[in-house]
Amino acid sequence: MTSLLEVRNLKTHFKKGKRVVKAVDGIDFEIRKGETVALVGESGCGKSMTSLSIMGLVPSPAGKIKDGQILLNGVDLANSPEKKMYKVRGNDIAMIFQEPMTSLNPVLTIGDQLMSVITYHLKLSKKQAEIKAVEMLDLVGFSDPKKLLKDYPHRLSGGMRQRVMIAMAMSCNPQLLIADEPTTALDVTIQAQVLELMKELSMKFSTSILLITHDLGVVSELAERVIVMYAGKIVEIASIDDIFDSPLHPYTVGLINSVPKIDGEIGRLQAIKGNVPAPGAEIRGCKFASRCDKVFDRCTQEMPALSLMDDTRSVRCFLYEEVGVE
Repeated sequence: MTSLLEVRNLKTHFKKGKRVVKAVDGIDFEIRKGETVALVGESGCGKSMTSLSIMGLVPSPAGKIKDGQILLNGVDLANSPEKKMYKVRGNDIAMIFQEPMTSLNPVLTIGDQLMSVITYHLKLSKKQAEIKAVEMLDLVGFSDPKKLLKDYPHRLSGGMRQRVMIAMAMSCNPQLLIADEPTTALDVTIQAQVLELMKELSMKFSTSILLITHDLGVVSELAERVIVMYAGKIVEIASIDDIFDSPLHPYTVGLINSVPKIDGEIGRLQAIKGNVPAPGAEIRGCKFASRCDKVFDRCTQEMPALSLMDDTRSVRCFLYEEVGVE
């Protein structure tokens, strides 16, 4: 399968006074055409900053992509001028944010906002844009899409607003859809509907999806492969089946074990001991060492490389170093 997106040695840093916060600290991964990949980890691990780096939306001047490449069909977005990124955003890459109420303009109608995206990127007339907007709202499940065009965001429920955001994101048939915690603000029933909708639209338009979440239930519903991040670094990459059936990195094992099980005996939930390192903290060796129950001397002295276990699996841990290659 052909690669759509290749991220190589991406480093996104922030200046905080005299300190440098390495929000994304040299990560490598790829997304193939038509594939859904989940990027998971605790809050503050660098997931959202990875997505903002891909979109060219890193908060400036404090934040900056310091190094690396973000290749979309071979074209490096990390070094592209803002004028070019205006055309890429929405057209080639679209993004759904976790809180649709803050993403939609409260003083403009749904129609105004959806049609402005369509006219800008697809260069359609106002009448053509309205037809396209109605078509997209119908596609995401609204029973009376023409009436909805005249509504304002505050009149819609959270699930309805999120469906509007999906319609907006998919209206220009992007090659890559980035969904940053798309179901966090929704109740469980609406979550399932939104995930099913994203799955259907991905298949209909052959769109690749980068799903950013800390919810492993959402991951199991949608993803084909999983990238696990911790403190700005990737610690494991594997297929969805491998991640749930045989997680390798101690951090991944902790995440899987902390998920409530619906079968078997009900007991105490397992938690990962300790806390995520503070942003900007200088840590020698493996960043997970202080929380790991398999730690040994080398872990506190050196940073393990991301070792390739086989064609589909990589892990950053000395426990597996001799199995794979750097």
